[in-house]
Amino acid sequence: MRFDIVADVHGHASKLTALLSKLGYKLKNGTWQHQDRTLVSVGDLIDRGPEQLETVQILRRMRDEGFALVTMGNHEHNAIGWFLTDPNEPSRPLRAHSAKNRNQHQAFLQAAGEGSPLHRELVEWFMTLPLWWETDGLRVIHACWHPREIAVMRDFVNQEASLTKDGVYASFAKGHPAHNAVEILLKGLEIALPAGVSFFDKDGHERTNTRIRWWDDAATTYRSAALVDPETTALLPDIELGPEDRLDYDHAASVVFGHY
Repeated sequence: MRFDIVADVHGHASKLTALLSKLGYKLKNGTWQHQDRTLVSVGDLIDRGPEQLETVQILRRMRDEGFALVTMGNHEHNAIGWFLTDPNEPSRPLRAHSAKNRNQHQAFLQAAGEGSPLHRELVEWFMTLPLWWETDGLRVIHACWHPREIAVMRDFVNQEASLTKDGVYASFAKGHPAHNAVEILLKGLEIALPAGVSFFDKDGHERTNTRIRWWDDAATTYRSAALVDPETTALLPDIELGPEDRLDYDHAASVVFGHY
């Protein structure tokens, strides 16, 4: 099987269909399809762009008809948490309805109609998306293929690697192993900087942690591993990461991811 892999469409359906057309996919009976290739989406279908529902519809139809594989991104996971409430405290959403979170999610909420039957339907579909997918020679995940955290999540997913009902709730329970695992799988591996070292992000917030280039075997120091802008990179110490901070990918299969 041959694959075309796309990441982080974020509500830009027109750009997606232009890409599909360029890759040789044809729109037949309302579904984009290719006679001998399968599209793989590594998640983040929603938020930001102007064509939220159209983007989901395209990839949902392709998946339902067997022309695409779609894994979960952190934005689909966030959407689940925004919609669902804590079963032990029904008035509290699993993901806080803060101004920051609402601003990030507003494009989707407006398009779906917050709290509407359509909103519920789309969230229920998001819950069917697997956290990862693999076949001989290929692994697909949104942000980080971390064998230890994947092993943790096997108790919280079904055979298709989609979150179970208990897995959904556990993935939003701060401090729970499932929450920690999903944070890494869908957002990336983050490590603490050495004592006394920090930097300011684009929003002016001081950071003492950084996400790292987990896939890069040569990224063995804080300076070479940190996923930050070049100016910040130059400020970080060029000293070796501790063994607990590195993820040595086994290279048993090619891994494809998006997010960054």
